[in-house]
Amino acid sequence: MAMQPDVTITNLSLHKGHRVEVRGRILKDTKRFAVDMGADAENLIMHCNPRFEFSVDKNTIIFNSKQNGVWGTEQKETAFPFQAGSETMLIFEFEDCITVLLPDGTEVPFTCRFPIDVINYLALYNLELISISVH
Repeated sequence: MAMQPDVTITNLSLHKGHRVEVRGRILKDTKRFAVDMGADAENLIMHCNPRFEFSVDKNTIIFNSKQNGVWGTEQKETAFPFQAGSETMLIFEFEDCITVLLPDGTEVPFTCRFPIDVINYLALYNLELISISVH
């Protein structure tokens, strides 16, 4: 079953060179949470989906993209500095690729799989928003 976003922000106008800091509280009893960014819900340049225990994944972060409603190939990351019920911060740096900075300082590069000139859409799932900062 697809998750429904808890927070959706549109008309962000993020461009190459922007840095986005998302701070939130992970829901206590969740099996996963996610941050999506792109042109819209069907065209995501970045899907960041930390999974505590979901499907076959345990303490794994899934990165992916979606173009015209079709998911790409998952990229899995085993660094997992998250705890359900706790506050966390993820930083997304947009250049030729996207670099995600995890709370423990781990940097995860994610290649932009298709061009998006402007990122207008951000959605949070199973993450209670505390703040979003754009630099």
